[in-house]
Amino acid sequence: MSAILAAIVCGCTTIIAVDINSDRLEIAKKFVATHTINSGKVDPLAAIQEITGEGADFTLECVGNPKVLQQAVDSLPRGGPRCGVCGLLGVVAPGTEVALDMDKIMNGWTVRGIIAGDSVPDLFIPILIELYRQGRFPFDRLITFYPFGEIKKAVEDMEKGKVLKPVLRP
Repeated sequence: MSAILAAIVCGCTTIIAVDINSDRLEIAKKFVATHTINSGKVDPLAAIQEITGEGADFTLECVGNPKVLQQAVDSLPRGGPRCGVCGLLGVVAPGTEVALDMDKIMNGWTVRGIIAGDSVPDLFIPILIELYRQGRFPFDRLITFYPFGEIKKAVEDMEKGKVLKPVLRP
């Protein structure tokens, strides 16, 4: 959902959320995703192609799943003047591998890992706070608070996709 908020701030006009969890897709709509795709019900590559015509200029893999990264890369444009960029945000275990079609990457695609937004915290955090104050990055809507004693419920709700960012209060 942070990626959706960031896309809006950056001026993106077509924002596609892909997930297997219908509840998270409903949340994505509330965060102004222009399209949602339930990849458990439809082929996400075909759906993205139908929405964009040529593929998405930018894709993000946010869950640390090799299959999802492969789909995110395959969702980029097929060459020509538009070369796509795929960012890997999802945390993965060391040694996790993915198979990518090298011929497609030769079309000029970029695939890169992104840690902590590749930002300088002293610069980035004040910008986020200002965007929040302006109502343009309502990150507080991502958070659900739980008393510390409800840690199991917080984890369960997160795993079921009921909440985005559970925060425990001691």
